[in-house]
Amino acid sequence: MMSAYLDGELTRAEASQLYAHMGTCGSCVAEMEELQKVRTAIRSLPMVELPPGLLGDAEPTVIPLRRNRGFLVGAAAAGVALVIAVATILTPQPSAWSVDDLNSRFGARVSLDPAFGPAKVMVPDVRDVQE
Repeated sequence: MMSAYLDGELTRAEASQLYAHMGTCGSCVAEMEELQKVRTAIRSLPMVELPPGLLGDAEPTVIPLRRNRGFLVGAAAAGVALVIAVATILTPQPSAWSVDDLNSRFGARVSLDPAFGPAKVMVPDVRDVQE
């Protein structure tokens, strides 16, 4: 099961069984670590091109590979990021508040609520700032 696990060939139920067993068996944990080291070493070897005629004439057979689920998760995350980016670009900027807008929103509250004190809105004089 360990080799099948490393190749991504176990079902969820089989992987759960393997996890449960490895949680109680130290020798299997050590064996899994050795298998991972061997697998890494083999995959790091350079590819060798065989001389023509060494294997004879064989009919090519297409073997479908199992899709990696990590790729699908990554593609979904990239899609969500793209939607957020487009929405951010296309969302209009909020309009600036004017003194009249503030008075229309909060002026009614001042007139109806005696506990709410009078609101004073200070508008800076642009001429003072430029000098």
